[in-house]
Amino acid sequence: MRFRSLTAWATLLLLAAGCGEQKGGGPAAAGVARTRPGVTWTTAFEDTAVRTDPRIVALGPDDVWVFGGRRPEDAAGWPAAWHWNGRDWTRSDPSGGRVGAVLAAGASSASDVWAVTGGGSGSGATVLHWDGARWTVDRRLPGFSVTDIEVLSPQDVRVYGVTGPAHGVAWTRTAAGWSRAALPFPPTEVSARSARDVWAISFDQRLFHHDGARWRPVSLGRALPPGGRHQLMQVTATARGVWLTAEVTGDEPPRSIPSGQDAPPAEPNGGPAGPRGAVGPVLSSYLLRGDPAGSRWTAENVTTKAGRLNEAAAPVTDADGGVWLIGSLDVNAYESALAYRTPAGAWTRAAVRAPRFGTFEVRAFARVPGTGRFLVAGMDDERGAVLSASPPAN
Repeated sequence: MRFRSLTAWATLLLLAAGCGEQKGGGPAAAGVARTRPGVTWTTAFEDTAVRTDPRIVALGPDDVWVFGGRRPEDAAGWPAAWHWNGRDWTRSDPSGGRVGAVLAAGASSASDVWAVTGGGSGSGATVLHWDGARWTVDRRLPGFSVTDIEVLSPQDVRVYGVTGPAHGVAWTRTAAGWSRAALPFPPTEVSARSARDVWAISFDQRLFHHDGARWRPVSLGRALPPGGRHQLMQVTATARGVWLTAEVTGDEPPRSIPSGQDAPPAEPNGGPAGPRGAVGPVLSSYLLRGDPAGSRWTAENVTTKAGRLNEAAAPVTDADGGVWLIGSLDVNAYESALAYRTPAGAWTRAAVRAPRFGTFEVRAFARVPGTGRFLVAGMDDERGAVLSASPPAN
């Protein structure tokens, strides 16, 4: 069963795939993405534990973690983990009992890997740590729901989430131990360039920045179209700037219908309906880019170029200014595709396909450092999998 929320972060369907950097080729037709040839998808492994809200932590070509959870229908689940050592994938499930699925993960090195669970048999979250040899429970956080984590160093681990109805909280681990700080907003997604340069999206669709001393709201100016309802989905902060993905819901203007003719039937995702040509809501996906300070913003409607963007996959950037996104081939974003925007603004898009799988929905997306390979985790209906793709031949 598939479902997708327009205004909330839901546990949806999942998938896995990847691709390499784009090289060469002329510009695409204006406003439309070229189909990208030569992408070969392979299945790393299949497991139902990566069907819903998986996480990928890629440290290098021979050090990748994938996290998920085993969730019985009527009971709390267990955390699940797999590790790639450059040759094989092996199961390495964290200890701690039925503490729920892994909902956030990060690492600073091969001996400093962190995973935070939620939805376990007790109320709250459990912080798990891998020291290069074994998993241990580092901290239990009663009454806390995790949304994200940033591992800046072994002595600076920040776990973000909420308590109560919607009170933002950050738990920070330093050499002195754990400390708790209230946030002026409930966070959903976080991206840090350093301890003094942290960006976050709030549940009420605002962007915030932390300079090491305080949080402040960041205005997007007039980047997004007025009058529509928007959902900020993901944030990626890099040395070149800040990238955001968003979805805007608005009404398409009524279409003119010649006298004496009936309107065509309603179409999915906004289309003509009713005898006067009125239309329903129209969903548009946007890619926003801000300068490094977040003071100037531009936005691009990418609906016809990348398809409907995936709400679980943050943008991945190239050193030369290109950006990779998980888009789709259908209006519901069930048929995921890997989209690429060149620094010059040309677009390509490739469907995610692999043997034994039909339609995939990506739910976690990462590039493996030091390679041109991407990994994604997610599902095809009832099956979960992790897939990868090699770069196409030049």
